[in-house]
Amino acid sequence: MGSQVITQPGRQVLSGVWRSRLVVAAAVLVLLFLAFYNLRYYPTTWFDEGSHLQVPKTLVNYGVYGYRSSEGFRYYGPTVGVGPTVMLPVAAMFKVFGVGLVQARVVVACYMLVAILLFFIMAGRLGGRRVAVVATLLLVSSRGIDLVESGRQMLGEVPGLAFMLAGLLLWYLSWDKPTWPRLIGVGVLLGLASITKYQFFLVLAPTLLISWILNLLYYRASAQRVFLVPGIIVGLCFILWQICLVLYLGPTTAGENLAALREATLGAALVFKPHLVSRALNELLGQRSFLGALIPTLVFGLFLAAPRKREAQKWGVLYVLIIFNFVWFAAASISWIRYAFPGLVFSALFVARFFSEVTGDFRLTRVEARQALRDGAGSWPVALMRVTVLAWLTIMICIGLGRTLIELVTTNESAPIYLSNYLKEHVPTDVVVETWETEVGFLSDHNFHYPPQRLLNKGIAYVWLEGPSPSREYNFVQAQHPAYIVVGDFARWMDIYPPHVLAKYQFITQVGGYDVYQWKGTGTP
Repeated sequence: MGSQVITQPGRQVLSGVWRSRLVVAAAVLVLLFLAFYNLRYYPTTWFDEGSHLQVPKTLVNYGVYGYRSSEGFRYYGPTVGVGPTVMLPVAAMFKVFGVGLVQARVVVACYMLVAILLFFIMAGRLGGRRVAVVATLLLVSSRGIDLVESGRQMLGEVPGLAFMLAGLLLWYLSWDKPTWPRLIGVGVLLGLASITKYQFFLVLAPTLLISWILNLLYYRASAQRVFLVPGIIVGLCFILWQICLVLYLGPTTAGENLAALREATLGAALVFKPHLVSRALNELLGQRSFLGALIPTLVFGLFLAAPRKREAQKWGVLYVLIIFNFVWFAAASISWIRYAFPGLVFSALFVARFFSEVTGDFRLTRVEARQALRDGAGSWPVALMRVTVLAWLTIMICIGLGRTLIELVTTNESAPIYLSNYLKEHVPTDVVVETWETEVGFLSDHNFHYPPQRLLNKGIAYVWLEGPSPSREYNFVQAQHPAYIVVGDFARWMDIYPPHVLAKYQFITQVGGYDVYQWKGTGTP
């Protein structure tokens, strides 16, 4: 009997260790599946990804940091849409393994795995292991964040998030011992996030400034250099990257680039339209944004960040970032949910912490249930509330993750790939093919011509702000008569090739959602 008493706890400990290892192994396998399975087809590549993919392809094939149209190289547009922290690793991947969609997506998927790990670590340091697990599940499953879909495409949000999380983690570790190397490292990491995707600079710069002011006037818990040094370095990183673009691209192109950026800012980032405000609020309050839990969470977050303590101040920094991002998204953007990406990501931390507080750290054991039955009416309200809230959380996670898994597994075809194969078989590579479907331009090696970058801003105004069609300012087809025109969803959305423009072209075929036209007028195209 004595040996049984001694060995039984050991077995339980061993069983607990193996159970933990199995859970970790299962989680790793699920994340690897979400990151790398079916990369070729899910999600279907589209305009934004195709635009960014052009840059590393051009860099590898021609040694030019830009993208190629039939008239020559263009040096602005996608070169500032996603930073060199993504473009250069993808170009290296192309150099080693060849140019391809999967090669590029592997790079971004690796960034996604790093971001998930860093997010889990941050959540654990702020709220404990259970909060970390739930917050990470919310991050991966939320359809508003769309981490899996964004993290499997060559976009800047997820790589930028990885750098941002690394910077914030190092920053929080530096608050107790704010050495200069640590603070400089924080600034560099956050600076890399800012040049990876300008959206992060838009939220980081005011967050650091406001957090410094709050520390100065309210918290008074940290040295001023904790905020000033990273903030200054973030600004320097952003400025240095702009200088690099100016020096590389040349003053004429840089001037065009700055003009396009200014026009894009006024047309997409500083909008102030009541109908767009209403649309943005619907996005934040709807099912996609944590199944309606965002508002109570943000109210709870205010109390979480209120105490004048260092741990509360860490929550306060994230709270400032979230509120600033959401206010800008609702009041001044074109209400595209991707513009709320940083705020939604860090909201997952607050949502998890909120549910943890309401449910007693996500606990409702059988002992507690039996106790509620024995105690009668006095304990039922608490038990019922916990069951309801935990069910709410479970449904929230399962709906989002389930839909993502279904799409990931069932998507087994790609219209852009089919079209590129059709073009390779039926269209000569030496004639001009007009299109605004940049994903097709990446997948094929034909002599494509694209509408100029400045028309993208006109198209955004046309779609979101009821502006004039960009086709009014585009006469390349009428003047140059390219041999072929490929019209897909993006061109239709922007109305760049209206019916009268296509009147002199013969419809040949439709591949997926793409229409292919051939010149039928007089003369040689």
